[in-house]
Amino acid sequence: MPKYKLDYIWLDGYTPVPNLRTKNCVKEFESFPAVEELPLWGFDGSSTLQAEGSDSDCILKPVAAYPDKTNEFNVLLMCEVMLPNGN
Repeated sequence: MPKYKLDYIWLDGYTPVPNLRTKNCVKEFESFPAVEELPLWGFDGSSTLQAEGSDSDCILKPVAAYPDKTNEFNVLLMCEVMLPNGN
């Protein structure tokens, strides 16, 4: 089963212009993964101005997946940022 490098990409909470942020991991899939197959991934939202320091857990939810033209086993994931309560 091939291994795919998943690049999770999202906008941070900086204003007036947000920055792009990324995290990546490697997972095995039978073929190019569908969005529904992709795992959610957590991160500390206080470092990106998306959550308070006392309750800073955030979740990256992939909403679109695109092949990376530089490598057939790289996947670019556009993500939505969610709080653990689903907001």
